[in-house]
Amino acid sequence: MRITPGMTSDNALYNLQKGRTLLNRLEEQIASGSVINRPSDDPITTRQLLDMDSKLDKGDQYLSNITKGNLSLSMTETALQGMADIISQAKETVGTITSGSSDQTVRDNAASQLTELKKQLVDLGNTQLGDQYIFAGFKSSTPPFSKSDNAYAGTSDEVSIEIEQNSTAAITIAGDSLLKGTGSYGSVDIFDTLDAIIAAINSNNSDDIQSNAAKLDSSSNQITNARSDIAGRMIRLDSAETMIESTQSTLKGIISDTMGVDYIEAATELTQQQSAFEAALSATAKITQLSLLDYL
Repeated sequence: MRITPGMTSDNALYNLQKGRTLLNRLEEQIASGSVINRPSDDPITTRQLLDMDSKLDKGDQYLSNITKGNLSLSMTETALQGMADIISQAKETVGTITSGSSDQTVRDNAASQLTELKKQLVDLGNTQLGDQYIFAGFKSSTPPFSKSDNAYAGTSDEVSIEIEQNSTAAITIAGDSLLKGTGSYGSVDIFDTLDAIIAAINSNNSDDIQSNAAKLDSSSNQITNARSDIAGRMIRLDSAETMIESTQSTLKGIISDTMGVDYIEAATELTQQQSAFEAALSATAKITQLSLLDYL
C-alpha cells in the first residue's frame, strides 16, 4: 500500500488533535479539581455518583426533619414540665384543705388558687411553636383548649416526620390524650378533676375533695408518662441523626475519592503530555515542509 503525503498529513493531524484533547482534559481536571466534569467522561461512574448525590439530598432532608422534630419535642417537654409543676402546686393546695374547712376565707383562697392554676394549665395546653399549636393534632392553627369550657377542639392525631425511608416518628402529642385522659397516658380528665375539686371546696364537701384529690396523683402520673414518651422519641431522633450523619460522611468521602484529582499525578501526566504534544508539533512541522524538490 502506497503511503501518500496526504495520508501522512492526515495521520499527523489526527494525532495532534488527540494530544490536544488529552491536554485540554488534564487542564480541565486540574482547574476543576474533578476527574469527571461531564457524563460523557465516565457514564457508569456518573450514574453511581448521581445515585449517591440523590441519597445525600434525601439525607439532608431527613436531617432537616429531625432538627424540626427535636425543636417540637423540646417545646413539648418544656410545656409538660410546666404542667407537672402546676399539678404539683394543685396537690399542695388541696393538701391543705383535704378535710374541708369551716373558714370561708381559707376555702375561697384555695378555690381561687386552683382556678388560676387551671387557667395556666389551659395556657400550656395552647402552647405554640411559631404559629402552630403543638397539642392540637392536625388542627394546629386553632387553639385546642379554651378557658370557658373543658372541650377539646383539636384532633386526636400526632404529627409525624420521615426520618429515613419508610420510617416516621411522631413529634407531637394530642391534647385530648394528654389532658382529657383519652389515650394511653392515663384516663383522667385533668380539667374536669380540677373543676370538681373547686366545686367540692366551695361546698365544703370533704368526701368529694378527697376522692378528686386522689385523681390528682393519677394526673401527675399521666403527665409523667407523656414526658417519658417524649424522652424516648428524642433518643430515637438522636440515634437516627447520628446514623444519617455517619452515612452522609461516608457518601461524601466516596464521592470525593471518586471525583477528586490527584494533583501530583495529574501535573506529572500534564507535563509529559505537553512534552509529547510539542514533539508531535515539531515532527508535523517538518513533515509539512517537505516538497517535490526534497525527493529530487
